[in-house]
Amino acid sequence: MDNQVENFVKACRGCTLVSAPNPPEPLVRKELPTQPWQQIAIDYLGPLPEGESLLVIIDYYSRYLEVIEMNNITTTSTIKELLTVFSRYGVPEMLRADNGPQFNSDEFERFCTEYEINLERTIPYWPQMNGEVERQNRSILERLRIAQELGKDWRVELRKYLMMYHATAHLATGKAPMELMFGRKMRTKLPVVPSIAVEYEEVRDRDSVEKEKGKRYADKKRRAKLSGIKAGDQVLVKRTKKDHKLNTDYSPEVFDVVRKEGTDVTIRSTSSGKQFRRSAAHLKVIPGNNIEIIENTQENQNLNGEVSEGEVVESAEPDEADEVRVETRSKRVRVESSRLQDYVA
Repeated sequence: MDNQVENFVKACRGCTLVSAPNPPEPLVRKELPTQPWQQIAIDYLGPLPEGESLLVIIDYYSRYLEVIEMNNITTTSTIKELLTVFSRYGVPEMLRADNGPQFNSDEFERFCTEYEINLERTIPYWPQMNGEVERQNRSILERLRIAQELGKDWRVELRKYLMMYHATAHLATGKAPMELMFGRKMRTKLPVVPSIAVEYEEVRDRDSVEKEKGKRYADKKRRAKLSGIKAGDQVLVKRTKKDHKLNTDYSPEVFDVVRKEGTDVTIRSTSSGKQFRRSAAHLKVIPGNNIEIIENTQENQNLNGEVSEGEVVESAEPDEADEVRVETRSKRVRVESSRLQDYVA
């Protein structure tokens, strides 16, 4: 009875709509590519006060960074700038981008198909999936804000930042992006000791160790755990925007889970039939299914107490006539006192 009461309370639709979001799922770390410029990520930062935007490109292997100032961020302009970058470093095998209109167009898909680039789009409203470039955007934005506050030319300060960044050893790999990208150390105002080029096998080991350390720390700090969402579940979707304060955190529309790969979940609306991609962190399973199963099962029981074919019962109460066996731990053997043997009740 206690379980039935608990499940009944959990099945309250209104409580589910305003309940706290689920804890995030554990981080999924990306394996280091085998060579520079094999896999890259791109994103736009802006607009800036004068209307410009910055096209940020980062290499997953070396963490080498390209920042391009653009006044027009259409798909055509984006492809033009990417071709300029590719003419210097080559065509990558994989390109990860968000769902911006520049990267979500048919023109951009044809461009990637023509150059045999595997285009990976992030989950909508989940920028963490493109965390490498998003982290760089934050650092660049901090530098631009400092330049703005001190009255300096942000373009000059940005170039100084990139030079310092490319020459500094990265925390995850232990090597400077310039060194991993081009096989040599970058000359700056600081003196550089000449060294013999060596193979960077230890780079992969260090990158893996640092990523695992960061994953454990982040998962523990965020109390991450697997959501348990699976295909066939019915879920509610977290609102990305609220029109007013009385909006619930989750939309009341019900969705069916079509598939789940990691934190990437494809859902289908039960009313319109449209499909969407969302992160598992933005979904909440609708409780109460266990109660419905039990009720349906009790209605379909046969006269002899057996369950009809196709029904599932998670728990069954014993009949009053049945003997209930209670498991207890062993007790010592008690011997009746001899002085009570002649006692008559």
